[in-house]
Amino acid sequence: MVRRLFPAISLWFALGVAGAQGAGGWQVESDFDLYSFLGLGSIRVAAYQSPADLDPSDALLVIGCAPGAPSGFEIAAWVAPAGTFALGPETLDVDVLVRFDQGAVLNQTWFLAEGAFVSEAVPYPGLDEALFAGLATATNLALRIQADPVTGVQERTFQYDVGGFSQALAELRCGTPDPAPGPAADPFDDATPADDPFADAAANEDGPGLVVGAWAFDGTDGMVAAGELGVLAVYCAPDAVNGVEIEVGDYALAAPAYDVVFRSGNIDFLKTTATRNQFDAAQLDGDDVEDRLVRFLRGVIDVTITLTPRSGESPAMAYRVPTDGFNEALAALGCYADDR
Repeated sequence: MVRRLFPAISLWFALGVAGAQGAGGWQVESDFDLYSFLGLGSIRVAAYQSPADLDPSDALLVIGCAPGAPSGFEIAAWVAPAGTFALGPETLDVDVLVRFDQGAVLNQTWFLAEGAFVSEAVPYPGLDEALFAGLATATNLALRIQADPVTGVQERTFQYDVGGFSQALAELRCGTPDPAPGPAADPFDDATPADDPFADAAANEDGPGLVVGAWAFDGTDGMVAAGELGVLAVYCAPDAVNGVEIEVGDYALAAPAYDVVFRSGNIDFLKTTATRNQFDAAQLDGDDVEDRLVRFLRGVIDVTITLTPRSGESPAMAYRVPTDGFNEALAALGCYADDR
């Protein structure tokens, strides 16, 4: 197998996402959005009270479409600037107090996870029923992350005007995940056409590979977008839950591990880590990080990638990669299976 070719916010406007005003302060983004984890549509409302380090307009409560969840939705609160908690690709359980209007205080356990721009607090799926019941009847939601000296989490309190939730949710149209690729047709099956199944490969053996937008295909199992100093590459990985592995760099990296930042325009939309693989590229750590990156690549037209060796033995490298044609190229690659 030939492997590895290579010898804010204008972001939102570039997407062409259809947005709509919901009820009350809720905003509706149907079919595709950049607010929920899966990006299949969401409703959101901004807090009117939040900690001093997070502007209320960035302190969002997001209810996103999640077909695999028992309720069909996932709830997430944007609770801190990215990097506030030492999370990386990991999650951290926190004790949370929830109160709708002047009702009883609910004691719950949520988890913190690093989002695209912020750290998010997410309730476990078993809590959805009580939360949705409260959202459907209340006008105010108070949310408090309780302090935990052991993990370094400080108390953080939020309040949201959630009136109109039911109407906004009724307006939401959920998109559908990318379908998993079906089994390849057997070229020796009598039901398949009698044409030579190797004719196309032979005709193109010495010609240029498939190119879609900025993406050049490495055989049938990978696609690569190249900048002057490095690449962004997506390769099929049947043993991965989401069906792919994503790597960056110039295939001549020396450090064993890297901090990686993805930026579009003036927004750092994803910060993560990566490990040097057998091809001397930096392979992103974690399917969840790859899934978030895929969601953003669907909308941005270029990305700047910065790799910083974690051990500090060499300088950081930064390069810009065009991403136009990503959606079509990913569909042609056919191995990405969206999952959390």
